Amino acid sequence: MSRAERLSALAALEAALADPVSLVHTLQEATDDEDAARRVAEAFGLSPEQAATVLAVQVRSLTPAHRRRVADELTVLRADWGPPLQGGLRFTNRRSAVLELDGVERRFTAGGPGAVLDLVLDHLTEEVAVPMLRPVVAAISGLPGGPVRMTVTPARDGHVEHPE
Repeated sequence: MSRAERLSALAALEAALADPVSLVHTLQEATDDEDAARRVAEAFGLSPEQAATVLAVQVRSLTPAHRRRVADELTVLRADWGPPLQGGLRFTNRRSAVLELDGVERRFTAGGPGAVLDLVLDHLTEEVAVPMLRPVVAAISGLPGGPVRMTVTPARDGHVEHPE
């Protein structure tokens, strides 16, 4: 899901979850799923796609903790992000790699290349991209035939690119 699509979905949830009593009342009056989607869209000023997102939400989304997570993610998605940080991830063997970012090195060790990549993606997301509001792009080396680059954004999406 793109940043814009995620932002639209979360904004719809924010609007509907801000007044859960009204949301439940609106749904109780609906005769079927189509009517529920129409009523939710009208009641909260949402597009049909946004109304569908709201209808797909589970009841646990009404908890204050979940609403806080939605608000926190919206803050990140609405923020102006800085330019991407460039770095490198060098595998020293199939179970270890060194991440170099802004002149600082950090070592990662796990059971195999995939597990190492997962650790690095988690670190870049939680310790760099989100708190700094900057995407991170790291060239990957040392794995013949393996991935060549990873990208992580403050929206908590990350992916690894393989050679074509």
